[in-house]
Amino acid sequence: MPLYIISHKDPISPTQRDGLAAAVTKIHTTVFTTPSLFVNVKFEDASDASYYVGGKPARVNAIHAHVRPGSSRPRSMYDDLCRQLRQAWEHNLSGPSLDTIFVHGTIIAGEEQGIMLPEAGNDAAWMKENMPEFERRARAGDEEMRVLVEECRALGVDA
Repeated sequence: MPLYIISHKDPISPTQRDGLAAAVTKIHTTVFTTPSLFVNVKFEDASDASYYVGGKPARVNAIHAHVRPGSSRPRSMYDDLCRQLRQAWEHNLSGPSLDTIFVHGTIIAGEEQGIMLPEAGNDAAWMKENMPEFERRARAGDEEMRVLVEECRALGVDA
């Protein structure tokens, strides 16, 4: 459901990418109760100064979090998200500093895995409503859906 774009001026190894992507996913699933299958993380090499600050080329390390806004999500949740993202960066990438974190409340609607996304704050009802489809796909051998069903049940959501 969310899309995290991590722009990096400094090289990031595959192991560092894996660790940071796992941490970002865990943070988002904890702060917003979104199943991990629906957390998207994209890495972009920004070493060629394709980033601009103050109208001038700049080399930065940045995280842009595109999330679903909603009245059930107060500013304090987003502030906490920023703090946790910085900690994850520092834990997984010793050396390069994180210059910027932006949280964009830009996801109004979307579809993943052929299922329409819920409005922010309605994740539990959405999981319950879609659980029969998740279970059907899991029984058909879809490993991602099997993990999703397990996560939903761990959150107390059942069909």
